[in-house]
Amino acid sequence: MDLSQLNDDQRATLKQFREAVKDCKLPDSDDVYLLRWLVARDFDLAKSEKMLRNSMEWRQKNRIDTIIEDWKAPEVLTKYFAAGHTSADKYKSFTVVVRYGAMDLKSLLHSVKKKDYLTHVTKIMEQCIVEARNNPARFTSSPTTISQVTLILDMAGFSMRHITYKPALDTAIQILQMHEANYPEFLRRVFVINAPKIFSILYSLAKPFMHEKTRNKVQIYSHDADQWKAALLEDFDPQELPASYGGTLTDPDGNPNCITMVNMGGEVPKSYYLMSKPDTTNKNCVSVSNGSKEQLEFQVTQTGFILKWDFHSEEGDIAFAIYRKGDGQMIPVVPHERVDCHVSPEEGEICCDNAGVYIVEFDNSFSYFRSKKIWYSISIESAKPDGYQNGSVNNAE
Repeated sequence: MDLSQLNDDQRATLKQFREAVKDCKLPDSDDVYLLRWLVARDFDLAKSEKMLRNSMEWRQKNRIDTIIEDWKAPEVLTKYFAAGHTSADKYKSFTVVVRYGAMDLKSLLHSVKKKDYLTHVTKIMEQCIVEARNNPARFTSSPTTISQVTLILDMAGFSMRHITYKPALDTAIQILQMHEANYPEFLRRVFVINAPKIFSILYSLAKPFMHEKTRNKVQIYSHDADQWKAALLEDFDPQELPASYGGTLTDPDGNPNCITMVNMGGEVPKSYYLMSKPDTTNKNCVSVSNGSKEQLEFQVTQTGFILKWDFHSEEGDIAFAIYRKGDGQMIPVVPHERVDCHVSPEEGEICCDNAGVYIVEFDNSFSYFRSKKIWYSISIESAKPDGYQNGSVNNAE
């Protein structure tokens, strides 16, 4: 959408929106950026503001504004995550190719924590935005137009292993939810190519998490290369499209797959795997039923004590949080977040600035089918090197 196309009511709403969110620290403060949120919520001022504020909290919590400079992807992702930027389409949309079917997702998620996987995807999105902003003549139709991305999702090689490995499916859904919540009007078009019949299973699982606006941008093509190449060439000049997808763009050595721009994926060596069977020595065990949560209470008698944790799961990820009881409410100390403790143990510590009862929560309410067995060690220790407070686990009475 273009700012010049707004009617008087929409212009007035944009002005109100800017005033309503003037206290927010925005990554981009121009009218085109604000327009994204209004378009995503059909110019409903209250819904747009809520969406934007939630996203700003997400950006702050995950340090998105500095992710390009501060976060370095694990080697296995740089080598085997099959995605990259190629060019621009006829509408000057930034083009990203994802060879989803060629990715060994199960091995990738055995080699990195899900959080790292999600951070890698987020960094790619942020890099797209920065490059488009830095090259407006190439990636923006006009200064008043929302810059967007065209995604080519290549499903060649896609099989039931992409669907039956639940962590991979969960991760795909989380990426979709993250995109919908934080990158409104980011997509112009999605070309799904080489889609086998079983892709319909994945798409039916993903559709409930997709806004209708997003669903309307998705075009799905089977292995009929003539059909999807013709569709791509309607949106791309040949020199902007990899030769393997019907254009003329190649690597310097003539490779039609443009592998210097987009990784080819492939099988991930097991040498990248993170963890063998974890040690349960001196650890307690708690089972968290599907759809439920378990809370453990610990008494901290003095300020300045250190609460440490070390836990892992046998069956899958778990949401973890720490709260402090105070004034009849649960005060967040460690934010609620899903962690891949089935891939590698989750360890950490906090300094308890207040004495009182601290609640460690293992939350499995997001899981409809699987219970989780958590092996944990939680200790409350004096900040002084010679002091410990009654062993490794101190449940409040």
